Order: sequence, then structure tokens, then C-alpha cells
Amino acid sequence: MGAYEAGLDAGGHDAGTKARLLAQSALWRNLYIAESSAQAENELAALLLRTRAHMMHVRAAYNPADFTIDRAMLNPWADPAVGDDDAVKYVLATGRSMARRRECAIRSPELRDAGVQHLLCQTGFGDMSHEQNLASMRRFGEEVMPAFQT
Repeated sequence: MGAYEAGLDAGGHDAGTKARLLAQSALWRNLYIAESSAQAENELAALLLRTRAHMMHVRAAYNPADFTIDRAMLNPWADPAVGDDDAVKYVLATGRSMARRRECAIRSPELRDAGVQHLLCQTGFGDMSHEQNLASMRRFGEEVMPAFQT
């Protein structure tokens, strides 16, 4: 049983309800496809570090001095007490699909077989350049999308 089915099973739903929920739901992922997993992770980590530095700067510069955030509302990415390395690891481990083209294509049938019918891909994030975004989208369209159709 895959993670998607396990999640629905944990909800205690009958087969009809599970099928309806899958048909109505969408899986969201950040998507960055590079020539290798190592390249994708390195490039994405650099983008995320610059984005986080900007986010922390804006908070420090523009939040009122008496502004506080309920710690329970923070995840490792948004928590200034968490170091950059751990914050980036958190983002890379959650809500993303980042792989060599072949690995991503292998995962595509797994998603389809689990019943995922709608995949929302966010291709531009952080301070990614337009050129990086287009190259990743091109790789996805040319070499990964066909796996969804088989």
C-alpha cells in the first residue's frame, strides 16, 4: 500500500468515499527538474537560502517592535530560531518533487496508480531565474509528462 492509500485508509473511509475524495483532490508539489538529483538539490537549496534570508530581513525590518508570532504557528522554515540548514532540509523533505527526470517519471505511475488525478506543480519559487524555471518546465514537459499518459 502506498502512502496515498494509507492516508485515506487512516481516515476510515469506505471505498466509495475514498474514490470520491481522490477524484476531488489535487496533490500539490514544488517541481524542479534538473539533470541530476544532486544538481536539483544544490540549486534549490541555494534558492531557498536566499529566499529565507530575504524573508527574515523583511520581518526584522518591517514588523513592529512589539510584534510576536505564536511559536505553535511556526514550522522550521518560518521559525527564525531554526538554523538555515535545518530550515532548508525541512523544505526539501516536504511539499516538493525534485528529481532527475528518470526518477520523476518512475514516480508518475505510482501517483496515477494511487488514484491521483490532479497534480498541481509550482515551478517557480524563491528567487529562481526565469531561465531556470523554463529549463525545468521544459524537462518536465518533454521527459516526465509522457509517463502520466502511459
